[in-house]
Parts: sequence; structure tokens; C-alpha cells
Amino acid sequence: MPPTLFVRKEDTKPTGTPEFVEHALGEAGVVDETSIVVEGEDKITGYTWYLAFIAGLSGFLFGWDTAVIGGALGNIGTALDNKALNPTESEWAVAGLSCGALVGALVGGVYADIVGRKPVLIVGDVCFVLGAVLICASFSFIQFVVGRVVMGLGVGIASLICTLYLSELAPTKVRGRLVATQAVMVTGGQLIAYAVAAGLDNVHNGWRILFGKFIHWISIPFGFMQAAGMHFLPESPRFDVVAGHHDRATKTLAQVYPYATPEQIDLKLKVIQLSADISNSLKVAHPSVLERLKILVTTGRYRRCVTITVTLFTIQNFSGFNTLLYYSSTLFGAAGFNNSSAVGILVAGVNALMSVISMFTVDRIGRRRYFLITLPVMTIALVIASISFYKMTLTTNGELLDDPAIEYPRDWTGVMIGMFVLFIIGYSPACGSLPYTAIELVPLEIRGLGAAITTGAQWAGNIVISATYLTLLHSRLRATGLYGVFAGICLLGFIFVYFCYPEASGLSLEETATLFEEGFGVRKAQRLRASHKQAAQSLAMRKL
Repeated sequence: MPPTLFVRKEDTKPTGTPEFVEHALGEAGVVDETSIVVEGEDKITGYTWYLAFIAGLSGFLFGWDTAVIGGALGNIGTALDNKALNPTESEWAVAGLSCGALVGALVGGVYADIVGRKPVLIVGDVCFVLGAVLICASFSFIQFVVGRVVMGLGVGIASLICTLYLSELAPTKVRGRLVATQAVMVTGGQLIAYAVAAGLDNVHNGWRILFGKFIHWISIPFGFMQAAGMHFLPESPRFDVVAGHHDRATKTLAQVYPYATPEQIDLKLKVIQLSADISNSLKVAHPSVLERLKILVTTGRYRRCVTITVTLFTIQNFSGFNTLLYYSSTLFGAAGFNNSSAVGILVAGVNALMSVISMFTVDRIGRRRYFLITLPVMTIALVIASISFYKMTLTTNGELLDDPAIEYPRDWTGVMIGMFVLFIIGYSPACGSLPYTAIELVPLEIRGLGAAITTGAQWAGNIVISATYLTLLHSRLRATGLYGVFAGICLLGFIFVYFCYPEASGLSLEETATLFEEGFGVRKAQRLRASHKQAAQSLAMRKL
């Protein structure tokens, strides 16, 4: 007989008090959350939206920071060390942020399991401000890169902790939508950065204005707003349970589920406690981070879930989108566009629009299905874009040259832009947004460490792209071969998702943690979701 908990029945005893029945744990090894359904659980309350907005402010800063360099590179000129940046310096001006983000993600993930999610997120706000000050005041390339690294620390922390925090606080039925608000805030920050950069494209020292306005109008106000807002927000209830703060966790769950009865809150707390007991036992048996890392690598179910999260971010990084994000002014300028930042607005605008659509549809369509629909779109778009580059550069020996005297065929230039727009329509809803939700697949006992490894891998891949793109663009690959490689990676991503990525929509975090006991859990997730659907239908029939 599996372990049991007491679950409330709909009817009551003759005395009017609630009646409870003993409920056996299902195949997931946890209480089926369909038996602890709370009225209004499938709706997002005003408090939950407030929580998502305040936590997502770091996402906005993250988005601005990653995109602003795309507009700034074309405007820096000889302002640093009295000389123009060469291709290698341009690559490292971009990659500096990714290097800082890599460190921020790894360190932030470790400390998130020690001091909590909230304090680490506030440290990230401080890094945003300090980095912007260093960049705005820089007259040397070294100081500029150092500022980008410091700013990157904040980006790495934000990219990790926001997702972790939201996924642990969100109600199960709307978790995908709430975590996707992070992607919406990121793409919103990117869009505004491109718009401001386009307006300053021909302004002397416009790049200083970009970072200066960031300090006065965005970094300090948004950082202060988040720090003040986080003061009134709770810690993650899952972290509180692990830390032994059960009263705080109960209060937080009551705020997230305002229509729940005390008995239902208690049952939800017990579900979390089952995972917390495993987490605490792991920390007692393996107190050091290195010991827990060894357990993660050598234990199949831990290794498989982290493999999935890392692979999704690898697909995201090497799909080709970051080349548009970081080097749009360089790429489109070389293709003959006078105001390349304006073309960047088109890219960022489509990305932002599709991320909003994803936020409102992800829980209905499903994470896995979204990937399987959009990855083929991305592949086809990149193949045609690659052909466009080939046709455009027939007279330049295949090389995309930034030379005003060269006029590329307008027809093929238009096809190239159109295919990049189609690519982003496919990229944004899944690859651009959903890898952040994949943290939900990592069990609580290794979630901080697993999230740190995942986000670290994200930024490591980011470094590779940002530090090599211009070199590869002018290598034997040329633009034609490079975007052909990106298309092949998208195709491989489709194959990986089909065979290895389980659907987590509608499953609790405690249930997703059990999926990888059976390989990659694709079929187990299908069985769990089918049982939930059957239970919901039975409950609806009984009400009739």
C-alpha cells in the first residue's frame, strides 16, 4: 500500500463539518492535485499578477541590457581609446555581458538555495545600476567591457531567479502563463532598447545617452521599484518549507490561493513537504555543493532532467536569434539598410508580440506541442534566408560586405528580411519563452543547483555566439553557410523535443519531479495528464 494523505470530500458529515477520506498516492508518488482543487485556481488573481510584475522587472532590465548593445555598437565610433573597434573588440564588447551573466547565474543559483530567492534578486538590481554607471563613464575599451561584465552579473541573476521564483509561487494550472511573463518583460525591454537606439542612430555619442538614460530613467527607478516591491512580496513557499518556516509558507499559499479553505492549504503544504523532506535529507547527507553536483551527475533522473533544460537553452542559443539580437545593426547595415536600428525594431517588435501571444496560450496549447509546431517553421525560414544570402552575394564571392558602393538585389534582400520575421514568429513563442519554464522539471532538492547549471549553460552558449559571430560571418562559412548551420540545429532540436521533452502543462512541480524515473518521461507525462483529465471529467459528471 503506497503512502496516504487525508483529502477533503465535497460532502460533509451530518454535523456540518468537512469529511475527509484517505487518498493513496498516485503513480507519481505524490498527492494528485486534482483532488485538492480550489475554486478560482485556474484564474490569476490581482495579487498574483502584482507578484509576477514585480519579479519580472528584472526581466525588463535583462532585456534592455542584452539588446541595447545592438544599437550602441554602430554609434560608438572612436569614443573608446580614440579608435574604432575592430571585429574582435566588437565581439567582446557584446560577450562581456554574457561572461558576467554566466558567473551571476552560477553564483546566484547556489546562494538562492542558501539565503532564498528574494535577497539574491535584489543583489542583481545593484549590479544593473553599477554596470550602467561604469559603461556610461567609460573612455577606454577595458572599462567598457568591465561595465558590461558587472551588468552581466545582474542579467545572469535575473535570468535565473525570476524564473525560479515565479515557477515556485505560481498556481499549477497557470504556471506556464505566469513564468512566461518573464519572457514578455524581456522582449519588452529589448523592443524599447531598439526603439531608443533607432532614434539616436545618427546622434553623436548617442551610445552614452543610451546607457545614461538607462541609469536615470530605467535602471535606478526600476531597480528601486523592484527592491521596494520585493519587500512586500513573500519568499518562495517551497524554499520556506525547506528552511523550516512553515507558518510563512502557509501564509504565502493562502495569498496565492485566496479562495482555498484552511484544510486545502494544509494539504498543498503537505505535498510540498514531501519534496522538502527529500531535499533536506539530500543536504544533510551531502552538505557541500560539490557533493550534490556529483549526485546530480551520477543519478539518472537528476541527470536526465538537467540534460533537457540545458539542451533547450542550447537550441535557443544556437538557433540564430542571438545574432539578430546582438548584431542587427551590423548585419542589416551590411545588407544595405541606412537605419539598421529601425529594422531591429521590426525584429524586436515581432518578438515581443509573439511572446505575449505565447503567455496567454502556453497552458492551453502545451509546452511540448508549441516546440513541435514552431521548430519546423524556424528551420524552413532559416533555409530560405540562407538561400537569400547566397543570391544576394553572388557578385561579392559570397561575402556580406559593409560597403555603401555595393547594392545588393532588393528582391532577395526583402526575402531575407521576410524570412527573419517568419523565423522570429516561430522562435518567440517556444524557443524564446519556454526554456525558462523548463526549470519546473528539476526536482526541489536540486532545483537551485540545477537551475544554476542550466542558466550557466545558457550564458556559456551565449558567449560562444557573441564572441565568434563576426568572425564566422567572414569565414569560409559566410552568411549562407552560417544560417544553414543554424537551420540544421533547429531540425536537430525538433528531433530532441519529440523523443525527450515531456509535457508538463497541468502537472504540479512535485509531479514533474518524478517524470524522469522512467527515462525521459514523455510517456509517463502523457499517462499523468490523461489521468488528470479523466479525474476532472469524473468530477464534472458527479456534479451533474
